[in-house]
Amino acid sequence: MKKLLLMLFVSMCMIAYSQKITLVSGDFSVLKDQTEVNVELVFDNVLFQAENLSETKYLENRKNEILANPKNSKDDWVKWNDEWTAFKETKYIEKFLKGINHKSKKIVFKNNIQSKYTLVVKTRWIYAGWSGGFVMQPAKLTSEIKLVETDNHSKILFNVDSPMIEGVGIRENPNKEYIMEYGRISVAYEKTGRLLWKDIAKQNK
Repeated sequence: MKKLLLMLFVSMCMIAYSQKITLVSGDFSVLKDQTEVNVELVFDNVLFQAENLSETKYLENRKNEILANPKNSKDDWVKWNDEWTAFKETKYIEKFLKGINHKSKKIVFKNNIQSKYTLVVKTRWIYAGWSGGFVMQPAKLTSEIKLVETDNHSKILFNVDSPMIEGVGIRENPNKEYIMEYGRISVAYEKTGRLLWKDIAKQNK
């Protein structure tokens, strides 16, 4: 009970902030005449949690937590780790694409296509959140996003800072996606995609 109350207190004390991204350099208007844009998600050297853990350390901690539960076995850890890998390799990019294509009518963002430009989504930091039955703390995601020429990644058309985006406010996501951390993180990718498209659409009316 004390642990639950502490989790509630921490959740209520989280600083409220506006979910937004910031255009650091460049211009979204470069996409005005495009119909397809390639998207590449980069997930390496990512830092985790408030302690800025490496992914290796974060996974080590999760393994210890899972195996510390007497109801779990090594098979439970293997299953969890397999899911973690699957989300990194496919689900996160799928969710981001779902988000950025949510209301896009003229431009389609896809993974692994040939196009003039590539949108590179570099994952910088992740807070995995937690789920405690009726109480949930969403994941947060910090990304660096840039549009580059596909044939010359050193040519940057715009650069975007996407800090601490919470995976909330998307009605279509089933509740089961919030139970495990990789599910909560995937929703933060979807939210990031939606926010990016919102700003792109504003400039390209």
